[in-house]
Amino acid sequence: MLTWAIVLAAGGGTRFGGRKQDADLGGRTLLDRTLATAAQACDGVVAVLADPAAAPPSRGDGAAAVRVRGGATRARSVRAGLAAVPDGAGIVVVADAAHPLATAELYRRVIAAVRDGAEAAVPGLPLAEAVATLEPGGYTGTTVAAAGRVLVQTPHAFRASLLRRAHASGAEAVEDSALVASLGAKVLVVPGDPANLHVTTPEELELARRIAGF
Repeated sequence: MLTWAIVLAAGGGTRFGGRKQDADLGGRTLLDRTLATAAQACDGVVAVLADPAAAPPSRGDGAAAVRVRGGATRARSVRAGLAAVPDGAGIVVVADAAHPLATAELYRRVIAAVRDGAEAAVPGLPLAEAVATLEPGGYTGTTVAAAGRVLVQTPHAFRASLLRRAHASGAEAVEDSALVASLGAKVLVVPGDPANLHVTTPEELELARRIAGF
């Protein structure tokens, strides 16, 4: 069963203050690292970029990635990536350059779950703290207990036909597991990785450097 990855890297990096996918992490950009890792676990990789023609050449295994232009929203960027995935692919992995420390083993973990029969799979970490809703003025409102809840990471893996069906309506979604779940699909949660940091700010990039030993 062929597996292709879609690596999202078309965002403007509003919270980061610039294009975080181009930031340096140990001598390579976040995008380069993500493409190279995806290539280790998948048969093909599609890089979804703001401007494929202007993007610098990727170093390492990511150099062979198919490059396409992203959309105005995350969901439209996923659909742009899906359009470049061959029809013969049975599994599609959706990842993003903001998770540069996701390992090839983590990719293989979600892929294996789908190969073993799951409709979709995501990595998750049990929440260790309660989550509170922030109200105007900095006051907390409703508090949600941590028990029975997980922090969902990327990459996500899907049966390709299911992901294509979920996006056929043109619906918008924060992430794809929610989109396929809205169709009634079951999303399996596999063990995540505490080091798989989501880089959204310069401070988180510095933390990623410390985690990776750079």
